[in-house]
Amino acid sequence: MPPSAGDAPPTLRDAPARRAPTGRSAAWTRLGERPAQPWPVAWLAAVLAACVAAGVVARFVAPPELWLDEAQSVAIARLPLPELLAALEQDGSPPLYYLLLHGWTAVFGTSATAVRALSALISVATLPLAWHVTRRLAGRRAAVALVVLLATSPFLVRYASESRMYALLVLLTVLGVAAGAAVLRRPGAGPVLGLGAVTGALLLTHVWAAHLVAAAGLLALAALPARRGPALRVLAGLGVGVLLFAPWLPSFLVQLTRTGTPWAEAAGFDALPIALEAWRGGFELRAHALGTALVLLAAVGLLAAAAPRRPGERTLLLSLRPRPSRLVLLALSAGTLLVAGAVSVLTGTAVAGRYTSVAVLPFLALAALGLAALPGTGTRAAGLLVVAGLGLATALPQLTAPRTQAGEVARALGDAAPGDVVVFCPDQLGPSVARLVPPERGLDLVVYPDLGPADRVDWTDYADRVAGTPSAAVAADLLQRAGAGSAVWVVTGNGYRVPSPQRCGDLVDSLEAARGEPELVVATDAAVPEDHRLHVFPPVAAP
Repeated sequence: MPPSAGDAPPTLRDAPARRAPTGRSAAWTRLGERPAQPWPVAWLAAVLAACVAAGVVARFVAPPELWLDEAQSVAIARLPLPELLAALEQDGSPPLYYLLLHGWTAVFGTSATAVRALSALISVATLPLAWHVTRRLAGRRAAVALVVLLATSPFLVRYASESRMYALLVLLTVLGVAAGAAVLRRPGAGPVLGLGAVTGALLLTHVWAAHLVAAAGLLALAALPARRGPALRVLAGLGVGVLLFAPWLPSFLVQLTRTGTPWAEAAGFDALPIALEAWRGGFELRAHALGTALVLLAAVGLLAAAAPRRPGERTLLLSLRPRPSRLVLLALSAGTLLVAGAVSVLTGTAVAGRYTSVAVLPFLALAALGLAALPGTGTRAAGLLVVAGLGLATALPQLTAPRTQAGEVARALGDAAPGDVVVFCPDQLGPSVARLVPPERGLDLVVYPDLGPADRVDWTDYADRVAGTPSAAVAADLLQRAGAGSAVWVVTGNGYRVPSPQRCGDLVDSLEAARGEPELVVATDAAVPEDHRLHVFPPVAAP
C-alpha cells in the first residue's frame, strides 16, 4: 500500500519557492549574518548577556577580611617552598593551589583583594572553556545554557571570591571532561597523557578529587565489556594521573593518619543533600526556588529523548532509558557524592558543601541539557532567564555580607598595649585576626592550648592535643607569660566542636579567678558565619 500524502517525507520539490535576497538582506546573507531575531528573543538574549556580565563582575566583589580557611591558605602560601610543603603536612591539603598562590602573592602581594583575584580569574577563565567544550560535545544551545548557569551560580560566585582551591577544581573538571572525550574519540598516547595530566592536577588540588577519579574509574570498568578499547584508555589515563600524584603520597599518608577533620562530625551519605543545599546558595525562598528548578532541569536533561522533533513541533519528549552520555554526567555528579559519602562513613571524615565543587559541573551540565531540550527558542530563553535571575538574586546580596568578625576584633585590639597577650580559643579564630594585626604593635598572639603562633592552625593530632591539656593549666601559663603588667585578651567563638565551648569557657573562668571579671569588648554577631567574642583582663593594679 503506497504511503498517503500525509506520510510522505518533505522534499526540495515540495518546498515553497524562495525569492533571492535583495538589497540589504542580500548583503547580510553574503556576509554570513543571521536574520534578525524577533524582538522578544533578542531582548531576552541581551538580558542573559547582562546576567553573565553581572556574574563575572560579582566574582571580584567580597568583604574585606579573610576568614579562617582563606587566611590559613595565605599564611602557608607566603612561606618559602620547603617550609610551605612542610606546613601542608599540618594542614591536610595537597600542594598545587598553594604553589600557584605562592607565585601569585610574590607578584601581587597578600591583600585580600589580591589573593582572591586568583580564584576570580580562574573562575572567569572557566566560562569560555566550558563554552568551547560543551559546544563541541553537545551543541550551541547546551553551551549557551551552561555558560549562563556557571556565570550566575551563587555557589560558584561565592567560591570564586575566596582564596581557596575550589574555583581551580571546577576549571580542572572542565578540562577533565574535554580530556576524557578526547580519549574516547581518538586512540593514541596523546589523549591518554592529556587525561593523566588533568587527573594528576585534580588529585594535587583537593583530596575530594579522588572521589571524582574513583567515579570515573568505576564508569570505565563498567564499560569494559561493551567498549574495551576506549575504557582501557580511560583507565590508563587515570593511572597516569595517580602516578603524577605519587610524589605527594608520603605527605598524604602523614595527613591521612594525623590530621583528618576534627572540626566536624562525619556526615556520611548526607553528602547528597549537603551538595544540593550548597549549590542552591542559601536558605532563602529564592535559593529554594533555584535549587528546585535546577533539579527539575537536570532530570529533564537526563531523560530528554534523543529523537529530533519535527519542524514546528513544540513538545518535550522524555525517555526512561537515558542516553549513555547523560548517565555519565549523572555518575560524575551523584556518583562522586555517593563515593564521598561512603568514604565519610568508613573513615569518619567530614563533608562540607564547598568540597562538592568536584561534582557541581556535571550537575549543571545536566541542567543545561534540560534547558536546551525545551521546545521553542523563546521558551528556552525565558527558562534560562528565570534560572539566571534566581541565581543572581541569591548571589548578589551575599557579596558584601561579612564572613568573619576578625576585622572588628583587630580594630578593638588597637587599644592593646605592647606586650599584651592575646589568646585564641579555639585556635581556628587566630589566622583571620593575626594577619590584620601589624607585628610592630608588639602584641603576643598565641593559641589555645599550646600557646603557639596564631597565624595558622596545626591540625596534627589536633583533638588529642586539645584533650590532653587542662584549661586551668593554660590559664596559668598565660598569666605567667603576661606578667602582672600586661593585659590578657581572650578571643572565643561559638559553634566549634574542638575545643568545645566548655573548654574555652573554663579558660575564661580560670583567668577570672585570678584577675577578676573581664570586660567584654566585642560581642558575637550570630549573623556572621565566623563569629568572635573578645574579653580583656586588665593588668594587675600596682599596690
